[in-house]
Amino acid sequence: MKYFEICQETDSKIIGRYPQVKELKIDFHKARASQWGIISQWKTDDDIPDLNNFVLHYNSRLSDCVSSSFVITTSGLFVSEKGHQVLESFKINGSFYPMTIFRRGIPHPYRFLWYESGGKSKIDWENSDFIAFNSIEKQYGETIKVVSFEDFKIQNRKLFEANDNWSLTRKSLKFTEYFDITPAFGIGLICNENVKKAIEEHHLTGFMFKQLDIEIVFD
Repeated sequence: MKYFEICQETDSKIIGRYPQVKELKIDFHKARASQWGIISQWKTDDDIPDLNNFVLHYNSRLSDCVSSSFVITTSGLFVSEKGHQVLESFKINGSFYPMTIFRRGIPHPYRFLWYESGGKSKIDWENSDFIAFNSIEKQYGETIKVVSFEDFKIQNRKLFEANDNWSLTRKSLKFTEYFDITPAFGIGLICNENVKKAIEEHHLTGFMFKQLDIEIVFD
């Protein structure tokens, strides 16, 4: 099975101004918009800010995947109702929440797909493969055993302290359970070729894909 990183369309000829959503219809504090700055710390529904007062830039167009200045694809997506209907048939490592985007004063129902940044809690660290990489020479080094996210940070820091051109990168990622769509550590949001095919067959707009060059494995 092939896997792809899900990216957002940035071509102004297709979506207009990027990012498409950049403002709120209500006061910043009333919308609890400061929560977007700590999205990686969200634990419960109470951490989620107001999702019903987003404003599309006047020169932007609505698409099925809408870019915004509030969240990037490492932590969440703004998806149309049509997009939600297509994606909900797949197993997703994340949750959908109703939201509203206003375009020139007219409300449009959307969904916010929220997920754990990197999907770190669903990664089998001990059975994933990590390798040293020299970003200047584009050279790979030894494979390094990692047992947890905290251990990854320790091993990565050791490499950097020895030579700041070296860092630890992913060779393969194994997950503790199966997903068709999941955030993936160090990548963003990924999906399998069945999801990509469904998005393309339903002509959902605003999505772009980049084929992964690492192995993705599910338990």
